[in-house]
Parts: sequence; structure tokens; C-alpha cells
Amino acid sequence: MSNCKAKTTKAAGRGHKLPYCLACAVLGLNAMPAFAQDEAGDADDVVMVTGTRISQTGMQTPVPVTAVDADMLQTMAPGNIIEGVSQLPQFFDNQTPNSPQSWFLRGGYGNLNMRGLGINRTLTLLNGRRMISSTAFGGVDINAFPEAMISRVETVTGGASAAYGTDAVAGVTNFILDTDFTGGQAHAQWGSTTRGDSDNYEISASFGADVGDRGHILVSGELFAQDGVFSYEDRDWYQGWGLINDAGGVPQLYPNVVSRNSSFDGLIVAPGTSLDQSKFLSDGSGIQPFVTGSPSQFPFGIPPARHSIANGGSGDDLGAEAPSLYPDVDRNNIFAYADYEAADNFTVFAQYIRGQNKTSTYNYPRGSLHGTPTAITIFQDNAFLPDDVRQTMMDEDIESFTFKRMGSLQDIGADMRISDDSVLHSITSGFNWQIENGGFLNDWAVDGYYQYGRNTRKWYQVGLRVDRIHAAVDAVRDPVTNEIVCRTSLFNDYFEGCEPLNLFGRGNASPEAVDWVVGYEPGETITTPLFFADTGYDLGLMDTYTTQEAKVNITNMRQHLFELSANGEVYEGWGAGPISMAIGMSHRQEKIRQIVRDPTNPPSDHEDGHPVLCNSDPEAIAAGLRGVSAPDCGNTVGLQYSKVSNINGKIKVTEGFTELLVPLIADQPLMEQVTLHGAARWADYTGSGSIWAWKGGLDWQMTEDFRLRGTYSRDVRAANLSERFDKTGGSGTLTDPRYPGDGVINVTFFTGGNPEVSPEKADTITVGFVYQPSFVEGFSLSMDWYQVKIDDAIGQLGVQAVADRCEEGAVDLCDLISRDTVTDRIVLIGDVFVNVDQAKISGIDLETSYQRDVSLFGGDESLSWRFFGTWLDENSETLAGTNKIDRAGQTGIQQSDGIAYALPEFKFTTNVTYANGPFTSFLQGRYIGSGTTENSLEEGVDIGSNHVDSAFYLDLGLTYRHEFDSGSGIEFYGTMTNLLDQDPPVTPYYSAFWGYSVQANPALFDVLGRRFVVGARVNF
Repeated sequence: MSNCKAKTTKAAGRGHKLPYCLACAVLGLNAMPAFAQDEAGDADDVVMVTGTRISQTGMQTPVPVTAVDADMLQTMAPGNIIEGVSQLPQFFDNQTPNSPQSWFLRGGYGNLNMRGLGINRTLTLLNGRRMISSTAFGGVDINAFPEAMISRVETVTGGASAAYGTDAVAGVTNFILDTDFTGGQAHAQWGSTTRGDSDNYEISASFGADVGDRGHILVSGELFAQDGVFSYEDRDWYQGWGLINDAGGVPQLYPNVVSRNSSFDGLIVAPGTSLDQSKFLSDGSGIQPFVTGSPSQFPFGIPPARHSIANGGSGDDLGAEAPSLYPDVDRNNIFAYADYEAADNFTVFAQYIRGQNKTSTYNYPRGSLHGTPTAITIFQDNAFLPDDVRQTMMDEDIESFTFKRMGSLQDIGADMRISDDSVLHSITSGFNWQIENGGFLNDWAVDGYYQYGRNTRKWYQVGLRVDRIHAAVDAVRDPVTNEIVCRTSLFNDYFEGCEPLNLFGRGNASPEAVDWVVGYEPGETITTPLFFADTGYDLGLMDTYTTQEAKVNITNMRQHLFELSANGEVYEGWGAGPISMAIGMSHRQEKIRQIVRDPTNPPSDHEDGHPVLCNSDPEAIAAGLRGVSAPDCGNTVGLQYSKVSNINGKIKVTEGFTELLVPLIADQPLMEQVTLHGAARWADYTGSGSIWAWKGGLDWQMTEDFRLRGTYSRDVRAANLSERFDKTGGSGTLTDPRYPGDGVINVTFFTGGNPEVSPEKADTITVGFVYQPSFVEGFSLSMDWYQVKIDDAIGQLGVQAVADRCEEGAVDLCDLISRDTVTDRIVLIGDVFVNVDQAKISGIDLETSYQRDVSLFGGDESLSWRFFGTWLDENSETLAGTNKIDRAGQTGIQQSDGIAYALPEFKFTTNVTYANGPFTSFLQGRYIGSGTTENSLEEGVDIGSNHVDSAFYLDLGLTYRHEFDSGSGIEFYGTMTNLLDQDPPVTPYYSAFWGYSVQANPALFDVLGRRFVVGARVNF
């Protein structure tokens, strides 16, 4: 993090100066809140506060602003700034490296989610400027920011679309860089858990210097790496807790809940025969009866079938072999900045950022053969069958049976991984002009910049080849050589290179067979036309590439942004203070081109692509292929669970904005200062036309100690690139309303973009007060009530709602559902983006701080305390034609769809800092209130216990700094996160798709346990 020097800095990227030592004194290690900063500095100091375009003295605004020093964030969570920001209570369910968002649908690994309204409704700025999204799903990945140069973070917890444009519905988070840093700084740190895993390190170096009297340059770089955690070793809190219905049909909590549908060794489903409900031995030499534990639920051999083996029974915990508690993470960043005062009061600047973020984890499920939808048919002549099993099949005239299995680390599940490599490039150039002409527009500030952003995400997926697996498992004896071969090799070479695969037991498959059914053959050159969901082949685009083992999706995002703004005084007023105004315009263009490199469907044509043969296809008959499951043969990808589309699209938006600050009354009883704030923005968006955003606010300083503030605003959000152009596949669960007796089933789904979806509109109200009693020096308290009501909210009905409303007669939604022609069960369902009526949140924020000098042990002592708390009263959505669903208080995993919610009704973060000369100690407590598994469930009827326990985490930080006579210094520090090693509360959910229980919610609770970081920082 940046170091405090006695210099001046440009606040929030603007050209107005304030003493930087003031910022350090105000923010400091205690990170005093923005509302406590009003007393600091001289009356003539001018700052640009996040949330307004007008420079002003002090930091009083009608909208709540919280400022946190970057040093505090570093102490709160060293290494990953996203983890530090996530500890602030106003953020709910940020996307972090270990959050449970789908790999296909996540915005990144450092995306902010204010109020729980979604990453698309939280605007993230860097030095007051909009940055490019990391993926088509929106949101800015702050892991790409130059962490070493961040000075502080300002958060506006209220609508700010009038000031900044689309996405600022929940608020704005502005990461402010110390672009005036002078000197050098280097730091290195290492950390681990007390269990000896999740080893991590970070190193950084920064240098800044003046160039003559008018110029300044700055460079920095940093590296961070963290080992993933793929084991529950020494984490005895994991007991496979899951839900099973009791005799009355009420789900109850039990430990060691495992699948009765699949295992690592393989299960036989053959109703009406003696083989039914048998399991293979681990060495594949035979079978034995599958012993059902008590209690159990659902018939053996269907995906939701499960039982508890706490008191005995067969089965494997399919989720415990290689759980992904945290992925492998590698991050690096380069930052360069230069400015030059080309003429008096006219400064030009240029900035470059390159940030790279890489992650890797297992691809779950790792080779699923348990009927979701892939299942295997084993025929009587399979050469790997134990002799006694084959004899039973002959004796009972069993031609084939269904074989259910999950890939193991000992065979096909070993090398299945998903990886991300995202690289951001951002180039900015602009100017700051302070007009000093003694006449028209005197003392006005004019700022302009152009910014080019590019983000390239390469996402790699190694998975099961469903176009090959059926040929490989159908192994027979060659009648000529008596060798075991793929049956298809006896017919023709359609499946050239096929290796017979033995999946009976675990670890019995040959490396060659595993290699043939996992991933692709590297080194092949493919040239193909490209198919796009909206235009087909009409664009005439081609792609040539060399194959890798992984399927590769490449998402290229481009952003061009130009903005010009000016602000200053327009009228001296009527004695209450000068009236100030800001005006400006901007133009932004964003483009996306996503290319999918899939050797089994090279054009990525998901309308006519047919990489998996059906049993009845002429090619399959000629090749002797048999046993292909019906859902698989309708798949348009050859790699399991990998349906992603090519995307090509762009958005243009032109905006004009203005803002007005009008002091109304001053120096009157109970009205020391009353100021009116107003702002308006007009925007014209491609595909959805023009829309207005506006804001009105009142800041009322009643006395020296007490201030009221309030705002009412209309905020907007336009659809992002995914919501307009994407068509991406995935997998999920639902209850088929046509066959409710099947329980929760697994389905393949696609999400579809809608280029014509309208912008959503939000009405935001904030009302609060700030109390800084003069008789208690150093104490501040603020409380704000907020409400955000969104109409025409952009979203999806959800696959369950699509299925339900189709059965209720919504014919247009039935067009999104494909059913198996034989069983009539759902095999594919669509969920497109629409304006889905309404969303609403409301709650209260409380923030207090206290700082004073003390005399406890002697020396230069100080004590400071800060408290952030939030109460969430409502977080609801009302989908078109449905009842309102309020999820405030949900902290578990929703039983209807497996989504983990992180919406406690109350949570707080509080910390105390004690400093004595060179020593500083930091103690922090984080509380997450108790909640529910799912609000709509009635306890005792729909679920046995609908309660999720609260959690409290304690963190400790210690720092020692030594200053040398030369002015340089060295600082040693250590932190301990989750000092008490608090276990995560049980949030039970059994996934029919995964085939195992999920008992913790990593979106909200700590699953790594106690961990520490030690490091040193040198300034020179």
C-alpha cells in the first residue's frame, strides 16, 4: 500500500490539490469515516468526494460516504484486497476466489456486490474512472488493480447513476490511487493456514520521483500466489451433513449423507434381477450387495437417492475426495503513471495498468456417469465383467444393466480441471486544467480523458468426452486375437484410437484409456467457420487454432471511453455560500467477441451440431456403437458440461450530465448550513434508447454537532453484454411440475441474451444523521436508512419458474423446454433475460468511530475504535406473475435450486487499534447473524430446522516500525485471521447433480480456518 509523504495529491483523480498529510491524518490506520473528515484541514482545502462531480471544501454530502485507508484493508486481509473489502458490512456475497458462483457465469474473482443487489448494480471505479468488465457478465475484477498504489477506498452507499451512469444502483466503490507517491517502497510477505496448507506469498515494489519542477513519474509491480486447498484434512467440522426426509416427509439433518445412485467403484441398476442394487469391489474383481443405511430417501439408482451411513451402510462421499475449498491463485500487476504541468495550472497525464489473474481448480463433477444426464449401459459380453457377474447375466437372461459411477482421482477424475487466465490492459491519457483568468469561468476546473481498456479471459476446461465414453466402456474380446478391444473397432475406424476402458472398481483403467476419454488430443490444427447464436454463420468469420488438451473459450472485451467535465462556481449566492455547478459529457463503446474452441463442434453450432452419436444414427449403426443415453445423443458438445456459445456484440452509450450545489441557509438557529444537491444525466443506449437518471439531496447541518442528510434518486442500469448477446449452457436442478414425484432432478440449461431488453429503473431513498459531539473529542456516529426499489429489473425467471409457468399455460415459455421423446422428462431448459417486474431492498447502516490519545503504559500512545454494522430489512424480488420472494436473512443454501445466499439480517465489523511509538496492535471482530436455510420453508413442515447459526471471527494484527536517520524505515508485521479457528455453521444441502452433500456456505463463512501472514515493508 502507498506510503504517506508530505506532498499534495490529486483527489479521486481530479486536479484539485489537498495536503496529502491531511489525508493520512484523517484516514490513518484508524481509517476514520468520511463524515468525520469535515473538521480536518483548512477552510480553503478543496476535495473531490466520491458521489459528486463538484469540488468542495470539506467532505459533507447528503449521500453516505465511507472511507477506509488501504493500510487498514491490508491489515484486515493481507494479500487479497477483495477479502479486505468483503469484510465491510455493506457488501453481501462479493465474488471471491472461493465463492460458489458457477464457473460459467461468474464475473471474475474480485467483483463487488453492494447490498446484495448483484455485481451488475455496483459500480466500481479506479481514481474516479470507470473500468472495463472482466467478463461478459459484468462487474470489475479489482484483483487487477495495482494494490500497492491504492491509497484509500471510498464507498457511496446510495444510488449514484446521475453522477456516474449505469450500474451505480446500489452504490459506488472508488479505489483512489496515490499518484503523487515519491520515494521507494518494497514489501514481501508469506502466509499459510495453521493446518499447513494454502501457502501464499506476495511481493511488490514501487518507485516515484519528480521530474524537474513540473513532472512526476511512478511505477509499481506486484506478484501474488496462493496454493489451493483440495482436502478436508484436519477440518473435522466436515461430516457430510445433509437432509433426508423422515417418515412424515419432513427433511431432517443427518451426518454422513452419501449417494445411493453412484459411487467411485460403480453401482448396478437392474430392477427385477438379482444384480440390482449391487456394488463393485474396489479392485473390480466382483460385486456385493449395496447396504442401505438408515435413514434413506428416494429409490435406489436415481440421482436424488441418498442415505446416511453414520451407523453403517455402503457408499462413498463423492464430494470429499477432492473438495475445492480454495483454488490455486496467481496474480500479477504492473502500473505506470506520469504527469507533467505543461503550462501553469494545466497538467497532462498518462497511465497504464496491466493486471493478470489466474485460477485453477477441479472440474466438478469429475466424470459424472450417474444419470445427470450421462449413464452407462454395460452389456453381457463386456470383457471386464467379473465372471460371476457375467454368468448371472447369462443365467437370468440379462442383456445389459445400467452402470452408475463417478470419476475418481485414481482414474478418469484425476486430471479434470478448470482454469482461468484473465489479463487486463488499461491505457488512460488526459488533462486537468484549473482556469485562472480573473474573468469568465475563473477558478473552474476542466478535466478530460480518453481510456482504452482490453480484457482477455481464456478459460480452460478438461472434462469427460461424452462423444467417446460409450464406445470406450463397451469393451469386448476380439474374436481373432482374444484381446480386449473397443467393440466399435470390430466394425470400422469411426472411433479411431479407441482404448477399452475398465471402470469396474477404482484405479483399474489403463492410462491410455483414461487419456482417450478425458480432454482432447493436443497439436491438431483446425480451421472452421464460426456460428453465432444471433446471426448464425452470416458474419463469415473463421478461426484457425492448434488444439490443446483443454477446451478453450476466449472472451475478448474492448472498451473505448471519452469524458469531458468541468465544475466551478456560477453565482456567489445570497449569503449562505456560492452556488457551484458541474457539467460534462461522455461517450463509451464496449465490444465483446467470444470464441469457443471445441474440436468436437468446431463452429460451436448449437442448433445443428451433433458430436455425440445416437444409437439409431447410421454412423453409429455402422460403427457398432450402442448404449448411448438419449440425453447425451442430443448434446451439442462432446465435452461433458461445457456448452458455451460464440458471442459477438457491442454497446454504445452517449451521455450528458450536470450537477448543482446550492447553499440555501447559513448561520441561523438550528440551520448552521443547509445545502441542496441536485444532479441529472441523460443517456442514449444502443438497442434500448434514451433514459434519464437524476438525484436530489439535502444536507442540513443543524448544530456544530448534529447533521441530517437525505437523498432521493432515480438510478438506471442498462443490460450488460451477456444479458444482451450471450447464450451459455450449464447444469442445475429443479422439480418437474409435470412429474413432482421425481423430486429434485438435474437438467441441462441455457441462458439467453436479449438485445432489446430495456434498462431497469430504481428509485433510491436514503435518510440519516451524523453526530459528532463536541464534548467527546474524536467520536463520530452516523446512521442511515435506505430503500432501493427497482422496476423492470433485468433478470431471469429461473429454470424452476420457467417449468412451472409453462405447465400453467405460458406457451412462450414452453418453447424453452425440451423433453425426452420416450420418458417425457426435461432434458434441456432455457432461461432468457427479461424485465422481470420488481426488486426491493431496505435496511439501516450504523457507523461509529472514536480516536484519542491515551496514557496506559507510557510513551506516545493512541487508541482508536471503529464499528460498521448493517441491518437488512428486505431483499426481495417479484418476478412477473409470481408472489414476492424476500430473502433477507437467508444464510444457507436454498433447497429449491442449490443457490447459496449470503444475506444475514445483521452483521458487523468492529476493530480496535492501539499504537505506542513504533508498535501497533489491531484487534478485529466480525459477526454474522443467524439466519435461515430458505425463508419460504416452514419449520416443522417443509424442513425440520430452518435455522443457520451465527458466526463470530476474531482477527489480530501486530506491527513494528523502525525509522532510520535517513528518513527511510522498515516495518515488520504479522496478522492472524480467524484467531479462534471458528468452524463454519452447517448449511445442509444435498445436490442430486453432484451426488453429495454440501454442508457449508463459502459465500459467507470461513472454510479455511485459522491462518497467518508475516511480512516486512521497506520505505526509502
